[in-house]
Amino acid sequence: MTDELDEVRALLPGVTVSPVDALGGSSRSAVRRARITRPGEPPTTVIVKTFLHPESWARESAALAVLPPGTPAPRLLAAGPVPPVIVMSDLGTGTNVADALLGTDPSAAESAVYAWANAIAAVHRTTAGLREAFRAELDARAQPGSAPMTSVAAQLDQNITGLREACGPLGVAVPQSLADAFRAEAARLDDDAVSALSPSDACPDNNVLTRDGLALIDFEHAEWRHIAWDVAYLRVPWPSCWCSWRLPDDVADRAVARYREAMAAHLPYVSTPEFDRDLASATVLWAALYSSWFLPQTLAADPAAAKGLDSPRRRALLLHRLDLARRTSALPEIAAFAGELREALVGRWGEVPLALARAFRG
Repeated sequence: MTDELDEVRALLPGVTVSPVDALGGSSRSAVRRARITRPGEPPTTVIVKTFLHPESWARESAALAVLPPGTPAPRLLAAGPVPPVIVMSDLGTGTNVADALLGTDPSAAESAVYAWANAIAAVHRTTAGLREAFRAELDARAQPGSAPMTSVAAQLDQNITGLREACGPLGVAVPQSLADAFRAEAARLDDDAVSALSPSDACPDNNVLTRDGLALIDFEHAEWRHIAWDVAYLRVPWPSCWCSWRLPDDVADRAVARYREAMAAHLPYVSTPEFDRDLASATVLWAALYSSWFLPQTLAADPAAAKGLDSPRRRALLLHRLDLARRTSALPEIAAFAGELREALVGRWGEVPLALARAFRG
């Protein structure tokens, strides 16, 4: 009988390794807690993450390798490519932002959202000058240049094509002028001077509350990208996440303000109208362009954002995000498209409001 930790023992010679418990993971990875004992030291626990896809391993291990001490994230202890596995520090069994949003205490939920904003700011602040270091770590783990620093540009045309195909049956056009408008918004966010390392999937459950504050976990999609992409998670909200219930506007506004306050001394740009404009660009792209991710399946049915979890229905998400894009976009082509697509969908489904996260329902 094997405990499937031999790869960890190979990475940590002379260290006793024993299993503790399985922590789940996803369709892309398996996460376990293990106990390690070094000679002459008391035992401690670590997190072992095994990946199905080498690029996910490369991204997470590269990201953790460059995070400076004090960054609110796990510390990389060891990594091996065959099988793709990472050993990292154990941040404990604390709650996360999703727990607070799905609880009954609005004050606790609000505090959790603010802690998330502070944690994102800390990661951005500590990694802002580490582009080349991250590039080097990626290249050391994958064929040099094969893993793009960000997927935004690489997937932009694919997402536009997906949106065009999904909108065709609805009689809503995605003309070249609209595609150009999406590209213009994305181009605004192609600026290394105001970019940093991003987990790229900083969902409400991808964090853990520790005695030192909230820490971010899950860097398997880590990218180098404009900081507005992450901050817009508060506006949409949570565009790539299952726990994507609506936040009260005032809570989201105060969370963005906290982010700006935490970053201002390091990056004065966040206190300027230019940041407001860039944040609007990221918000609109998440809300409108990335509707292509789930519009086709939502036309056929109304699935939850995640099966088996307390998630909103896709139709409510789509209508909320299209209305947000219509109201937020500075480009008339995108605003008009979002309004037209929303009207077509309401004609099919009626109005389907997106509820607040449970803690804020009162």
